[in-house]
Amino acid sequence: MRREKWKAVAVCLALALFGAGVASCGDDDDGGGGGQAEGGGEKVKTAIVLPCGTSDPWCKQGYDAAKALEKQGAVDLEITTNAPQDTAGVTRVLAQYAQAGTQLLLAHSTWQDAAFDVAKQFPDVNIASYAFELRDNVAILEEPIYQAAYLAGMLAGGLTESNTIGGSAGQDVPLCHAELEAFEAGAKRTNKQVKMIDTYIGDWNDAAKGKQATEAQIDQGADVVIACGGGPANGMAQAIKEANISGFGYVGDMSSQAPKNLVGSVMYHLEPYFEAAVNDVKNDSFRPAKRYDFGLADGGVSLQLNDDYSVKEIPADVMDQMEQVQQQIKSGEFEVPYEAGA
Repeated sequence: MRREKWKAVAVCLALALFGAGVASCGDDDDGGGGGQAEGGGEKVKTAIVLPCGTSDPWCKQGYDAAKALEKQGAVDLEITTNAPQDTAGVTRVLAQYAQAGTQLLLAHSTWQDAAFDVAKQFPDVNIASYAFELRDNVAILEEPIYQAAYLAGMLAGGLTESNTIGGSAGQDVPLCHAELEAFEAGAKRTNKQVKMIDTYIGDWNDAAKGKQATEAQIDQGADVVIACGGGPANGMAQAIKEANISGFGYVGDMSSQAPKNLVGSVMYHLEPYFEAAVNDVKNDSFRPAKRYDFGLADGGVSLQLNDDYSVKEIPADVMDQMEQVQQQIKSGEFEVPYEAGA
């Protein structure tokens, strides 16, 4: 698999593709104090730092995955939501956890500089994040969301009547660039007449800007759209509902936001990533730090269709093609091109 600079995440799960604000720490369920894991052995003292609140699709996926491990008894969990996104601010948050004896830091955003700074200050702490390079105690969490976006694009090619589709994102970073490129490539596989409009709004959190971007694409004829980033995705959902066109949700199941309009959601399943990192910490095999990579074949990403979608009927032959390609990706027979941009 090709792995290049941007495409990664060190369990400091820090994909700062969203959110801002003052950090609020702590777990709202069980917590504290370490103790025995349900399956035997010590729980791993873990903290997840989120750049946004759990209403954001990206942060909700990270939060839910971490809470699932807590429920299993694998981790003693601490949580910070709405962490500051500037390097100095998030470094302070991460350093506080490291100083308190946290064994595993999940930095859920693109906080590489902060992760590396804290890793140097606290060489005994293990960090996983969306980084660009490996360090001894900083691992990378890969983001193969583009694989599921390709499948979504295949359906979009069959659904569009205008032969125009659209994609919006917070910024032109490799995660989003690859997602939008794959969406377009998938659409052209089932409909060679398709053209795509890309819009980078310059903000990860502003749903109003996301809505405006999608509305502008609709004005240019787009009738099937996708988004990358919490703000762009939430705004996109509002716009497609009002215009009664089709779209695809981002990272988590967004179907409740536009039940009749969202064909499905490009899902990023973080449980296998977090579980692998936790097990490596527990087994003292986290180092040298590695790339955790769980694609479509490994349950790390998927395309989840929405049973309530009713704007159009997906052509049967297009659905068959998509399902065939999905199996080819899982078997390794077909590899979705990864286009991360400059």
